Amino acid sequence: MKKIYIRYLFLLSAPLLMSTSSPVSVRYIAPYKTVAQAGIIIDGNHLFIADNDDLVSYDISQPLAPAEEDRQHLSAGIDSLYMYHQNLVVCRDNFYGTDVFDVSSGTFNSSGIYWPWGSCNKVALYGDEAFVTDKQGYSCTGENPDNSVRIYNINTTATPELAGSIYMENVSGMVATANTMYVSNEKDGLVVVDIPTHTVKTSFPAKACYQLQISGSRLYARTKSTLDCYDISNPQNPVLISQFPN
Repeated sequence: MKKIYIRYLFLLSAPLLMSTSSPVSVRYIAPYKTVAQAGIIIDGNHLFIADNDDLVSYDISQPLAPAEEDRQHLSAGIDSLYMYHQNLVVCRDNFYGTDVFDVSSGTFNSSGIYWPWGSCNKVALYGDEAFVTDKQGYSCTGENPDNSVRIYNINTTATPELAGSIYMENVSGMVATANTMYVSNEKDGLVVVDIPTHTVKTSFPAKACYQLQISGSRLYARTKSTLDCYDISNPQNPVLISQFPN
């Protein structure tokens, strides 16, 4: 397992290694699975990462010398991290729910936001909308998993308002952008959904993904065997432009 994390952190530091001849010190942050599961969030000059049961903030304005800014201890491990405007959304393990911190200063401050979903859900955020679905085999209510992606209107203080749902079973990956959501499961592969009409526009049946990320006009999809890159200049008609062995 340790090889995974060393490689994961090396990829983050690779641009620095290529851009300077000065020695670079890479710190091995934590040996446990929580780091890889939760991922790393970079927002401006701040980097946020799960270090076991701690949420840690680093100032990366000096890339060769990142400095720890703040540390917040949580009573359960961290399942996933998301950014919502200037807030860091922390979904915790073991049904402990979701914490939302104002991190505009780089430190962890109360945001006053409460959202009811937690680590038994997958969540995708875009603008003032949250897309929430039960993870495979889990349900926040303790009942059978709800085979739908629920759409909530969210803001800084109010309780989320359910705005609709899209039928989708056993979601393994999900990400959203303006008017378009990319969803994946074993049965349907990679599916492109038009959010306003809740209809499937495009599908790639053989492309089941367990991680999806968007950067600019690119969609990155990680399957069991490859890392695929799609051009989403036309959001609802992705074009596969590169593929690397995973």
